[in-house]
Amino acid sequence: MTSNIHTVILDIEGTTTPISFVHDVLFPYIRDNLVKHMNQKWGSEELKQDIKELYKLYLEDKKASELVANNQFNTPEILNPEDQSNDKEKLIESVIRNVIYQMDNDRKSTPLKQLQGHMWLEGYEKELVKGIVFPEVPKAFENWKLNHIDIYIYSSGSIAAQKLLFNYSNFGSLLPYIKGHFDTTIGGKLHSSSYEKILSTINNGSPNNYLFVTDSILEGKAARDAGLNVCLSIRDGNPPIVDRQLLSTFEQISSFDQLFNKFNFKN
Repeated sequence: MTSNIHTVILDIEGTTTPISFVHDVLFPYIRDNLVKHMNQKWGSEELKQDIKELYKLYLEDKKASELVANNQFNTPEILNPEDQSNDKEKLIESVIRNVIYQMDNDRKSTPLKQLQGHMWLEGYEKELVKGIVFPEVPKAFENWKLNHIDIYIYSSGSIAAQKLLFNYSNFGSLLPYIKGHFDTTIGGKLHSSSYEKILSTINNGSPNNYLFVTDSILEGKAARDAGLNVCLSIRDGNPPIVDRQLLSTFEQISSFDQLFNKFNFKN
């Protein structure tokens, strides 16, 4: 047993939630409803702002491509939304091409996340989308609550998207159990400095009293380098971890139930 754990920090994909959820549920929802969303929300301040931010990103990419021969992104043009002479249908088509391109290239730009977040909110509220967590997760949350253990989420998905998933989960709202959320605005998940910033933000004692659970061995290594206890989530459907030697240096679980046999949760 390690030192007493008073704070648990959880990854989402492959840890609390099947890794297939984002690619099989959330992303297809965006693709299937993008045209409808554009037409129904056309003229709203929310959509105007989303398009404005996407247009600004396009201009930044265009400028970068002019400076660097092999720019990372060959982003499709978005017509200027401020130019009144641009046809509505052509503007919508340009936005859709741009959004699909970003998704096809697994880009996680802030403007894209903002648009997706607005669309997912509507999908969750209309019960067209439901957040999925593994069956034992609510029980673990309840157990931690009874033992006064703080739960935080740290995911590459935006904080808004995280809250939607847990608020509209297949087990009802789990948000009341979660004390706080972090996304990559605090730093990338492969950098130990990000975990140091999280510890500083929570500001509750020694790193040895924290546990980070993730399916990524590189994230786990970064967190361990920052002094946290780490446990790897080895679930069916998760990508296999190739470095077996490094894997052997981590605690591993296939269900949250097993955490309570490996760590001493006490506050």
